[in-house]
Amino acid sequence: MKKVIYKKDQHIGQLVVVTDHPETQVYTIAGYGNQDLVILQWFEGDRLCSQGHSAYDLCKPKLEQIEYSIANNGRLVSTDDIVEWA
Repeated sequence: MKKVIYKKDQHIGQLVVVTDHPETQVYTIAGYGNQDLVILQWFEGDRLCSQGHSAYDLCKPKLEQIEYSIANNGRLVSTDDIVEWA
């Protein structure tokens, strides 16, 4: 069962997922866009990726999702890695 993170409880640097499937990418909240848009960042190998997503679809990752994401996609984005896009 998905553990939805309410918008008021979200913060920059927080790890999130957008599905409850065990084989998923774990994202880091990197910033906020217009209205209810959250900027997510993640690594694909050594490449830092970023995209916007609805703040209302974010959930707490399970341990198995974190383990899968690291093993298959690379390290997680920390607050030191976050890049702000102009």
